[in-house]
Amino acid sequence: MTHMIHTISRKTWSAALACLALLPTLTACDDDMGSTEVPGEPYVLSLGITSSGVTTYYVVTAQDLMSDTPINAYGRGIEQNGYRDYQQAEQTVFSIGGLGVTSATGIQRDAAGYLQEVGDFVFNNTPIGFCQVDDHTMAAMELPTSPGSGQNLTFYSVDIQTLELKSRVTTTPVAPMDDIEWPSVTGMAYAGGNLYVSYVPMNSNTYATPAVDTAFVAVYGYPDFEFKTLIKDTRLGNIGSWNAFNGFQLDENGDIIAMSNTSLTNGFSQTNGKSGFLKIRAGETHFDEDYFFDYEALTGYKVAHWLYLGNGKVYAEVSTNQSAGAWSDAEDLSVIIDLNEQSHTVIQEIPLHSGQGGRRFVAYAENGYVYAPITTSEGVYIYRVDIASGTAVRGARISATFVGGLFRLD
Repeated sequence: MTHMIHTISRKTWSAALACLALLPTLTACDDDMGSTEVPGEPYVLSLGITSSGVTTYYVVTAQDLMSDTPINAYGRGIEQNGYRDYQQAEQTVFSIGGLGVTSATGIQRDAAGYLQEVGDFVFNNTPIGFCQVDDHTMAAMELPTSPGSGQNLTFYSVDIQTLELKSRVTTTPVAPMDDIEWPSVTGMAYAGGNLYVSYVPMNSNTYATPAVDTAFVAVYGYPDFEFKTLIKDTRLGNIGSWNAFNGFQLDENGDIIAMSNTSLTNGFSQTNGKSGFLKIRAGETHFDEDYFFDYEALTGYKVAHWLYLGNGKVYAEVSTNQSAGAWSDAEDLSVIIDLNEQSHTVIQEIPLHSGQGGRRFVAYAENGYVYAPITTSEGVYIYRVDIASGTAVRGARISATFVGGLFRLD
C-alpha cells in the first residue's frame, strides 16, 4: 500500500504545486458547499485538490466547458474525501471509494436541478470492478488484496437509481485468475449474457508483472456469477493496466474492444508485450480471430488511456517514451485512432503531457467533439477535440490539481 500511495502522489505532485495558492479559497467554502451552485448546468466535474499528500474531491457543475471563466469549487458542489473513482450509468454518477474508502455513492439531480448524493452502498473492500448490466443494474466485484486475505471473489448487483443491493455472491473462486500471480483487475464489462474481467498477473508484494506477453480475460455467467472459462491470446499483451480500469470498451454493436497497454510508465515491470486492440463478440468465449490491431507496430507507441467514440474511432493518450520513468504516466501524446482503418492522427494542438492524476480516464464526447482535461505548464485546461479533423482548441481553465471525472447529467 505504501507503494500505491507514493505512486498517486507522484502523479499529481507537479500539478498540485501549481494549485497550492488556490487551496485556502477552495477549502474555505467547506461550510457553505452548495450556496452558489447554479441549478441545471449540464456538465458535472469532479475536481481533485491535493495538498500534503491528501486529496479532497469537489463535485461541481458547469454550463460551458469552453468558457473564459475558470471552473472551480468555490462555494458550491459536493465535497468528498478519500481517493475516488467516478463512473456514469444512466442519470447517476457513481463515486466509488478507494484507498480505505469502501463505499459507492450516487450523484443525481434533484427536481430543482441541483446535485444531490443518493444512497451509500458499503462494500467489504474497495470494488475493483464496476460495470453497467442494463438500464437498472450495475455489477460490482471485490477481489481479496492478496492470497492470504481470501480465495473467493464477491459479486454484487446494485440498483442504478437507488444503490440498493439486489444480490450478493461470495462463492466464486479467484482461481484460475491466480495461476501465474495474483490478478490485478483492469476492466469489467457485460455483453451478451456474460461478465468479462480483464487482469494483469502481478505480484502483490513487488508489483512485478511476469507474463506481459499474453492477453487474459476471465468469463463469468450473469446473474449467477459462476466462472465459465479463461480466454487467452498471445497476439497482444496484458489487457489494460494497473488501477486504471481501462481494459474494455463496448462498441455500438455491444461487442467488447480490449486494449493492451504493457507500458513501463503505467506500472509494468517489463514491456515486451505488444500494445494494441482485440475484440470479443458479445456472448462469445474467445477473442475474435478476424480482428487484430498491433498499434505499437504501426506507431512505436503504447496506448495508455482511451475512450471509444463510435464508428471505429477512439480518442486516446499514448505513451511515447518508455524511459520516462516507471509508473510516471509521462510524455503522453493525444491521438485519434481509427480501429477500422488501423490508422491514427496526432492531435498537434495538445502538448505532450502526463496522465490526468486520477485513475479512470477522464474524457467526454458529444456532437462530434471530445472534451478532455490536460495538464500543461500553465495549469489544467479543457481541450475540445474535433473528432473528424483531429484538431483541438483550448477551453476553460480548471482550478484543481486534476479532474477525476467529467460527465453530463440532463
